[in-house]
This record gives sequence, C-alpha cells and structure tokens, in this order.
Amino acid sequence: MAPKKAAPADNGKQKTLMGFFSKPAAGTPAKSQTSKPRLAPTPHATANDSAPSSSPPSPTDPKTPVIPKKALTPRTASSSVYSSGGSAREPPSSDVVDVDMLSDTEQPVKKVKGMGTKRKMAVVDSDEEEGGGELNAAVYKKRQAQVKATATSATPAKKARMSVLSDEDEDEDTGAESSFAGRLNKFKKSPKKKKLSRKSASSDDDDFVVPDDVDEEDEHGLDDLRSRASSRSSRRSSATDDEDIFLDDDEEDAPKPKKKSGLGGSKKSAALARPQLKDSATGGSGSGSFLTAAEQRAQANKEDKKDSESAFSFLQDVRDKDGVRPGEPGYDARTLFVPKSAWAKFTPFEKQFWEIKQNHYDTVLFFQKGKFLELYEEDAFIGHRDFDLKLTQRVKMSMVGVPESSFNFWAAKFLAKGYKVGRVDQAETALGAEMRVAANKGKGAVKEDKGKDKIVRRELNKVYTNGTLVDEALLTDEQAGHCISITEATPDGEDSEGVFGLCVLDSATSEFNLSAFTDDVCRTRLETTLRQLRPKEIVFTKGNLSPFTTRLLKSVLPSSCLWTSLRDVEGFDYDQTLSELETLYPSEDPEDPHAEAPPAIRELLGDRTSICALGSMIWYLRQLNIDKDLLTMRNFNVYDPLARGAGLALDGQTLAHIEVLQTAEGDTVGSLLGLLQRCVTPFGKRLFRVWLCAPLRDINDITARQDAVEDLMKSTDFEQTFVGIAKGLPDLERLVSRIHAKNCKVKDFLKAIDSFRALNKGLKELADRSEAFKSRTVLGLLRGAPDLLPYIKNIEARFKKPAKDTDDLIPVEGKDEEFDANKEEIDELEGQLAKELKKLAKSTGLGLSFWHSAQGQKDIYQVETKAGEKVPRDWIKSGGTKAKARYNIPAFASTIRSLKEARERKGTIVKNFKFRLFAEFDEDRGSWLRAVRVLAELDCLLGLARASTALEEPACRPVFVEDESVLEFEQLRHPVLAEKYSGGFIPNDVGLGGSRGRIALLTGPNMGGKSTVMRMTATGVIMAQLGMFVPAQSARLSPVDAILTRMGAYDNMFASASTFKVELDECCKILRGATPRTLVILDELGRGTSTYDGMAIAAAVLHQLATHTMPLTFFATHYGTLTDDFAYHPNVRNMHMQTQIDDDERTLTFLYKLVDGIAKGSFGTHVATLAGVPEDVIDRAAVVSTDFANTFRAKVEGRRKAAGPGSRLPLVAKADFAFLHALATGRKTLGDEVDPTRARDVLVGLRKAVGACLKAVDARA
Repeated sequence: MAPKKAAPADNGKQKTLMGFFSKPAAGTPAKSQTSKPRLAPTPHATANDSAPSSSPPSPTDPKTPVIPKKALTPRTASSSVYSSGGSAREPPSSDVVDVDMLSDTEQPVKKVKGMGTKRKMAVVDSDEEEGGGELNAAVYKKRQAQVKATATSATPAKKARMSVLSDEDEDEDTGAESSFAGRLNKFKKSPKKKKLSRKSASSDDDDFVVPDDVDEEDEHGLDDLRSRASSRSSRRSSATDDEDIFLDDDEEDAPKPKKKSGLGGSKKSAALARPQLKDSATGGSGSGSFLTAAEQRAQANKEDKKDSESAFSFLQDVRDKDGVRPGEPGYDARTLFVPKSAWAKFTPFEKQFWEIKQNHYDTVLFFQKGKFLELYEEDAFIGHRDFDLKLTQRVKMSMVGVPESSFNFWAAKFLAKGYKVGRVDQAETALGAEMRVAANKGKGAVKEDKGKDKIVRRELNKVYTNGTLVDEALLTDEQAGHCISITEATPDGEDSEGVFGLCVLDSATSEFNLSAFTDDVCRTRLETTLRQLRPKEIVFTKGNLSPFTTRLLKSVLPSSCLWTSLRDVEGFDYDQTLSELETLYPSEDPEDPHAEAPPAIRELLGDRTSICALGSMIWYLRQLNIDKDLLTMRNFNVYDPLARGAGLALDGQTLAHIEVLQTAEGDTVGSLLGLLQRCVTPFGKRLFRVWLCAPLRDINDITARQDAVEDLMKSTDFEQTFVGIAKGLPDLERLVSRIHAKNCKVKDFLKAIDSFRALNKGLKELADRSEAFKSRTVLGLLRGAPDLLPYIKNIEARFKKPAKDTDDLIPVEGKDEEFDANKEEIDELEGQLAKELKKLAKSTGLGLSFWHSAQGQKDIYQVETKAGEKVPRDWIKSGGTKAKARYNIPAFASTIRSLKEARERKGTIVKNFKFRLFAEFDEDRGSWLRAVRVLAELDCLLGLARASTALEEPACRPVFVEDESVLEFEQLRHPVLAEKYSGGFIPNDVGLGGSRGRIALLTGPNMGGKSTVMRMTATGVIMAQLGMFVPAQSARLSPVDAILTRMGAYDNMFASASTFKVELDECCKILRGATPRTLVILDELGRGTSTYDGMAIAAAVLHQLATHTMPLTFFATHYGTLTDDFAYHPNVRNMHMQTQIDDDERTLTFLYKLVDGIAKGSFGTHVATLAGVPEDVIDRAAVVSTDFANTFRAKVEGRRKAAGPGSRLPLVAKADFAFLHALATGRKTLGDEVDPTRARDVLVGLRKAVGACLKAVDARA
C-alpha cells in the first residue's frame, strides 16, 4: 500500500500516472524521499548549449551526479520544492490550465518527446537557465546534503539501466524525472542493440562530413558523429579501416541525439526535456502553473509549427546589406542582411548556404546534393508556388529538389518566368574531400572555421539571366539575346539632351558593342538602339538615368526585360575600368598601358560614358562568374545605331511605324522581318536581322547584291547543295564561343570538328558551282573563306576518338606527359593487384576473381569466390549472391587505396587536357569565325533570293539612279498585305520627285488607305535597298539615306507627354534630320490641338519641307485649306484616295486608289455611319459641320476682300518672296552648313515657287 502520508495530497482527485508508478511493491517500506536540487550550468554549457562534450562524462562528475538504484525513491506527484521558499503546495490535478491566462512570470511547459503518460509534475524553478536568477541558498544546501548522504549510504548491487544526462541536458531534467525514467528503463530495448541495427544514411553521391579523428574539435553533433562512425566501422572490413569516414550533410544538419553515458540508458529518457517555468517569486506568487501532458504536447506542437514556419528571424524582416527594406528608396533586391547572431547558430551547411545566398537573394539557387539539385527557403517556396514542386522540410529549412540531369529543363522554366537562376556545384567528390582533409591534416593546417571544412565544398558555378545566357540548352531563341549597360551624363545641367555610353553584349557569341553619342530631346538614338536590339536585360546605376530616359525605357522595353540596378559602390568608375582593362589586356609598353586592348576599346578610351558603361558590364559579369569567358574573346566593336552614310538609317519610330521587326502587337508574324526571313542557319538569321535594320545605300553595293540574288534565283541546284550542307550544322558561331569559355561538352566539341570539316568541303564545292554565275559576288565571297583542313588535322592529332557515351578526351600517347605518367602508375597498381590475386588463389586453393561495382569507385577489387567455401578468418565478407560471395582482403587495402587516388588524379588530368585542347582550338578562332561568316552571308543572299521568288507577280528588280532625287513605283503592293489577301490587294502607282513635286499632299477620308500607301512606299524602299526584288511592275529610285516617320496619334503617359507634344517632338526631329535624299512620312500633323493652331503648325511645317528641306515626302492631312494655300507650289503635289459617295444614304465605298487632285472632303459623318453611330447624332453632326464650313469660308473670303489685291497671295507665298528678297539684298544667307548643291536647289525652288504664285494671281485677275 501507499504510505498514508501521501493520502492528503490526493485530496480526493484522480491520481496521475506518475503517482501510480511511484508506489513501492507490497510489503516494502517506502524509502525516505529526497529531492535533487537544481545545479547551476557550467560556463561551457552556458556559452554554447548545443555543443556537446568531446568526451563522455564521468559517473562522478559533480555536474551530473549519478544516483545509485537503491537511492532512487518514488516521488509523489505532490512533492515539490520551490526555489522561492514558499510553503504553498498544489495537489496533483487534471484540471486544464489556460495558457493564455498565465502571468508574465510564468511560462508554459515545452513539448516532451516520447512521453506518453498524462501526469502533473512540480519542478524546481530557476532563472539561472537564462542567467537572470539565483537559487535559494538554504534550499540548495539542504538538497545537496541529502543527495550526498543518499549517494554514500547505498551501494548498488548492479549498474542501473538508466541514462545519465550530459551537462547540456542538465539544464532541462530534474531528479524526479530521472527517477521515473529509471523505473521505466526495464521496458525499453538496449540502446546498444538499437545502435548496432541502425542503417547508415550516407551515400557516395551525397555530401560528406569529416570524421572525428581528423581534429579534436568541439563541433555541433560531434559525439553523434563518433557513435555513427563506431557503428559503421563494426560492419566494415579491416581493409578500409585506414579510410576516413564521411557523413551526409543531412546528418550534419540534423539535430543530434543526446550522448549516452557508460551506464546505458534509452533515447527517450535522454531526450526528456524539463518543462521550464519562471521564478514564481518574481511574480509575487508562491504557486506554479501546470499543464497535462496532452496540453503540453498540443502547446509544443503549436510552437514547433510556428518555429518551423519562421525558422530564420531575418527572413521575417527582410533588409538588404545596407539595412533598407523592400519598398524603401534605395533597396537592393540582390542582397540580404544576415545578423551576426544568426551566423553563430547556423550548422555548417546552413552557413555555406547563406554565405552564397546573402549576395544573391534575388536569384533562385540550385544547390547540388549528390545526384540532386535542391532549392531552399524562399527559392523552395517559388518552386512550389509556380511549378508545384513538392515542398518538404530539411531540418529547419524548407526545401524542394529536382534531379541533377533535369537542371536545364527547370532552369529554362524559371528563366521563362523572369527569375535569375544560379547553380552551386560540389567542388569535390567524396574521395577528393578525404584526400583534401588528409593533406591538410598532414600539413598541420588549422582552420578558423572547422565546421565549414567538415562538409563537401561547394562553389557558385554561375548565375543565369535571360540577358547573359551562354549554355545551348537554355538558349531557346535563335536570335541574339542582348544585355545592355547604360550610362548617362547630362551636359551643363540641361535636361533636354543627354550624353550616353552603351555597352551591348550578346553573351551567346561573346560579342561586345560599344557606343557613345549625344542624343536629342526625343532620345532618338537610344530608342533606335533599344528597338533594333530588343534587349532582355539592362544594367544601370541607381540615380544615374534621368527621369525622361527612365520613362522612355519603360515605354519601349518589353515587359519581360530584366532591370538590374547597381548601387553607387558597385560597378567600376572610369579610372577603375581603365585599371581593369590593363589587367585584362596587359601591355609590355609602359608608355601605352592599353596597347594590347581591342581596337574598339582603344578608339573610345577618351569617352568617359562608354568606358563607365563597359566598367559596369565587367563588374556585373564578374558577379555572374562569366566575365573571363566573355572578355577574353576580345570580340569588341563600335556600334552606331544611326550611322549616316553607311546605309539606310531607320530610327526607332520608323521601325515601329513601318512594322519592320515586329507588329504593333509585338509579334514577328505580319512584320517585314517575318515575311523576308528565309535563312536556314541560326547565325544567318541573326545576320539578316542586322541587314534589315541597316539596308545598303551605295549604288555599287546595291547593284552587286542584286546581281548575286538574281543569279541565285536562277540556280536551283546551287540552293539545294547549300541546304544539304547547312541543314545539319549546329549553331557554330555560339559553339565556338562556348569552346573558348570551356563550357562545351565533348560530344559538342567533336560535333564542331566534324561540322567544320563538312563546312570546309561544302564551301569549296559551292565555289566551284558559282563559277558559272554572271556575277562575281558569290564566287568572291566563297573564295575568301579560309581553308580549315590544316587546323582540323592539328586538333585531331592530339586525342583519341572517344566512345559515344563518354565525356572524356584521352590524349594520344606522347602528347601529354602528365597523363602518360598517371597511366603508367595505374597500370602498375592494377598489375600488382592481379599478381597478388594469383598468389592468394594459389595459397588458398580457391577459384578467385575480382568483382567491381558498376558505379563509382567505392567497391572495387573485392575478391569473389563460390558461396559456402571456407576462407581465411581475416577476410571480411562484403556481400554476395546465392552462388557467389564477396570479400574485402585486408592485405589489398593499401594498394586499392593508392589505385583509387591515382584514378581520381586521372580524372583531373583528363579534364585539364580537355581544356588545353579547347584552348588549342581557340587559337584559330579567327579562322573558324570567318568561315562561319561566309556561310552566314551566303545564307542571307539565298534568303533574299527565296523571298524575291515568293513574291506574287508582278515583281521586278529596282533600277537605281544617282543624279536626281526620285521615287517611282508602278503597281506597287504592300508585300505583307498582298500575301495575306492573295489577289485581293489593290496596287497603286507612287511617284515623288523627278518631273513631279517632291511632296505629295495627301487628302481623303479616314479608312481610305492613306496610311497603307505611305507604309507601302517605305517598305518598297527598304526592300529595294536590301538588294532584292520588290512587289511592283517597275521601280526606279535614287538611294534614300533615311526614312523618318510621324504616324498615328498617341500619347506617352510614361514620358508625361500629350498627343500634341509627342507630335511636335517627332516633327522637330524630322525638320532637323531630313535631307533631299530622305523619305519623310507625316500623317495628320497638328490634330492634337485646336483647329487653328493645328492648321498653322501643319502649314508652317509643310512650307519648311517644300521650300527649304525638300525631302521626298508624304504629307497626309484633313486640313483642306492647305491644298489651297500650296496649290501654287511646284514641290507640292495634291493627291487623294479615290472613293464613291452616296450622300442620300450617307455611305462611302473605298476604292483604295491613289489619284491626283484634291478630295472633296473628309466625309466624317459618312465614316460615323459605317461605325454605327446613332442616326440622330449623325444628322445633328452633319448640320453643325455644314454650318461651320460655310461660316469659315465666308470669313476667309471677307478678309481677302477687305485686305485688297495683296491678299490674293497666300501667306506662305509672301514668306517665300520675302526670304528670296532678303537673300538677294544680303540680309540673310542659307548658312555655312548647306552644301552648294543644296543651296542651288533651294534657290531654284524659291524662284519657281514665287514665279508660279505670280502666274496664278495673274490668271485669277
């Protein structure tokens, strides 16, 4: 029976499970109860609670006293001692305690794993665990005396099966719990047996941890490491006893079990955590608060869930390295602030992860873990949210994983979503890690961070962005993907103009283009560059770009473009960039430190903006770890988006309005590029885009290309031969770049060699066929290709042709001394093992053979014999089958180890040889690329021939003239619309200049086809100067130097510009840049403001173009008065789009024919009828329109009559007469910038205009 003195404690309430098990056996007197005092934690445990002791604690260790079994007495649930000294005692109870109602000084108990009984327990409360309180001295001394007396008075008959906790557990367990655990131990399995049955979690393909015999270091989980190594070594053969034991990173990261004492014990008893309560004395109360076990578990589960969801506090309040939060000005999304306190708590792998992640917080990092790539924390959430990857927990870190073989697939998916992707690879294998650790140990190297050296090293291989992709598997677009670094400088504090420096990179081909220019208020050159290149990423420094430039970028760049901003402390300034260039391209000339720099860089060394843009690009590429691969190609050019004189200039607005590269919807289908792109090779397609953005201007060049295209159109055999050669070729231009960067697989390298051999043979065959052409253009192009055969033979003589499934290049014997020496060593070791096996077979009389694992080198040279045969006792069985048994032979261990290391070195030697072979190939890079360029140009010529052939009849070869400015097309069609509406498109005759006026003043109703005619004319000019046929009956024109357009009514909300402001900006650009050789298209200028202001501006611009600039122009307008005012002008020709009108039904029939004369009106009410506007509204609008027209006409006639005879001359004619008189009297000049030819044309035009006006006045009189 239970002692009577325990009865009052029950107080009529249900007894707890603790109380039930605490009853002694019947007939056994209860022993005096003692209570163990709370001992203060040691300084070591306080400093690092998670660091276990490096050696097992002694049973007499005063920090963890061992109580003999006889001294253990049952403790009733009501027995408790309080450090506050209060006399209040609470009986055991199952009443629920509301956690939310606990006082500020009380703390709910934490989860106790493995405890399955419901009980209440009183605990000695102490604030010493947190360093904030002291024990009651009297109670402590009394309890210590009781423990000593009990420990000395009883001697155990045998060792108790209980766990003695280490010093780090001392903070959590009480004597009562140890007593209770000791009584329950007899129901538990022996920990030793469980340990022996435990399976190893390590894998050759996973990460490894340095064993405890490397260094005596007090690292987290080291005791568990020793136990794992010990358990593993009991099952390993003696042949591998000299090898270091490595563990997986998962084991390193996982919380380690508490260490067992020599007395034994169970995991559950060792893992019992003492519920902690704050000192009740601080709250002014002598009573404690209690929870049932179920309540404790529920509370602990809640807390564990909360902790797992927010494992890292610095992720709850994200800040960059400068402490700036997202959304605040100056926030840098690329960096993450990790506090110093967090670093102290990280496991070695967590430290490895966050060291990389803190500098690439905006990058999705794939960490290699054996055969898998894993994403952690925020990256894992992205993978789970966007791609439904399974989210799991890796200790404290959320994680998703994908197979390593599928990296390119998943990287492409993340890149398509607009993310940056980084890959962190293992820098060594398991065996390599063992060799490194052994080497460091032999040298006596001491690491400051020993934990970091315990795991397999990993390095950030590279970071992938859409604008800097190099790998073929990730390049989904054959067109170039550009990254542009922009630097802006505003001269003299002006906001209107900007000085820009650009560095444009095509990373797939390692091509850099540098540009420096002063741009106008419209940022014409910058916009042209952006529209031509369509960049996928821009790099700029925060605060460097002006607001106007930033708005332009937002309006022009595609939504998928990645914006990468650098802080002021990032990137290289002018002086730093010059220093970097000296390092990259060292010069032996002390007076010229940049003598070895590429010519394009030398040309722009004096321009600060372009060099700073280059510096930012170099710095950024260095962060992505691809700078050396790209910069050492030395592929630099100077780029001018609007180089006048070199070709036909198409600015950004023209490219957009004419839909040269893409439609208004952003698609290439329906654009001129989509129609004319007929190239076969990817490098040919990229070159054709360049040709289309800058057609030819020189007549000789145009004629030579026309001759080549015409020859190719007639020779179908030549085209078939070319297709047979080009179809099977890879993207050689990009492949040469990857070989230079040593980022090429062996199979791709071999494919490049075979492709260049086929290309070399094919170019010679094509050259022979082109001998029959009338034009020498194609023949000259093909004869200019280098002979690649000597270079190919030089490369192939250095290596053996590998097997299909290998990624190694083995050098030919005698070509690599290091490889030859290593091969000799391996052969010697293998021969030694073979001899030893024969000796062993002879001595044992057994039939022996070697067995090797199919994968890796972990299990090699194991001895295999028949199952059941008697073998020597020192042989360690490692496995087998029903018929065979395999053994590790201790005598072979050292030789096998040497062989493994030699094979490991072989892999490094073969890899280095492969890179040297790539470098040898790269020595002749210029020759390889010249051959590729020849094939690309031939592909473009054949593409023009195919596009010309595909044009519907009629199609013609344009005729170019040099001595006059003229543009004549007969039966011209829009090529894209003619193909879309096959046979239904209505052609038109177009004539500007020559015997006609240079300006066509175009009138007519909306939807009549005015814009189509203007776009069609510009498209015809572009096709003609490309050197191909045009969709017309005949074409005669002089070369055009530029096409300038102002079409469509739209505002630019990003630039804070209204419709009228946009019109004037573009009009200003045209007036400044147009020449007599320019094709100008102006569509409805002046409609963005009031009628009178719009008419005045339109008239002034038209007068300037007709009298002074004199370009070939289409001027579309709805202002009818312009036709009257300029009827006299010889350079203005009135034209309109023909229509049939039914005034009764108020309907229009568009005939889409361009004819001479003036349209009767704009017929706005008729168009409103077509649009479905209500009839009563249209009727009212017709009345108002008629009244307004009559009133306006009456006012004009009245003013003319009142002004007298002088009013018969239009204002523009009076201006011409006044200007001509000023020139004659010397009060004005045409300016020094006007060349003599143009000055003569202006004077002749003025004279004709005034003379024609006077004749018209005389005729009226």
